[in-house]
Amino acid sequence: MTQHSGEELVGKDFWESHYGRSERIWSGNVNSTLAAALKDLAPGSALDLGCGEGGDALWLAARGWQVTGVDISETAVARAREAAAEHGMSESTEFIAVDLAEWDDQREFDLVTLSFFQAPFDFQRAEIQRRATERVAVGGRIVVLSHAATPPGPDLAPRGRGMPTIRPCHGR
Repeated sequence: MTQHSGEELVGKDFWESHYGRSERIWSGNVNSTLAAALKDLAPGSALDLGCGEGGDALWLAARGWQVTGVDISETAVARAREAAAEHGMSESTEFIAVDLAEWDDQREFDLVTLSFFQAPFDFQRAEIQRRATERVAVGGRIVVLSHAATPPGPDLAPRGRGMPTIRPCHGR
C-alpha cells in the first residue's frame, strides 16, 4: 500500500498517488471484455464511472457514443482529456474529476459502465453502484465488470478483506 507520513492513503490521495507514479498507467485501449459486451449496441449517451485515463470512454466515442467519464483522480481525467483531444474526440467526450460519493449529476444515460470499480480501502461502493442504476435511462443498460479474484499488485490488493459481491440489479 502506498504510504505517506506513516499513514495509508485513501480516496483521492490514493488515486492521485496511483496515477502519479508514471506517465501512463493503462494501455489506453478499451477493456476487451467491455468491447465484446458492447460491440453490437447502437450508440447513444454513455456514462463511464471510474473512467481512469479514458480508454473505454474513447472506444465508445469512436463508435458514435456521446460519453461522460467520471473519475476521482484529476491526473487520470487530465490524461483522458488529452487523449480525447489527440484523437479528435473532445466534442463527443466530457471528463469530470470528482469523488463519486459526492457527485450529484441527475442526467440519465443509455449506457452506464463501472469497470473494475474496486479499491484496497473501504469506500461507498454499494451506494455509488445503487446511484449508478438511477442514471440509466428507460430502456438503457448498465454494465459492471469486476475482477474474479483480488487484482495483483501491492497497492491494489485489499488488506484483510475479501472481494466485494455483485448483485444483479433489475431495470426500471
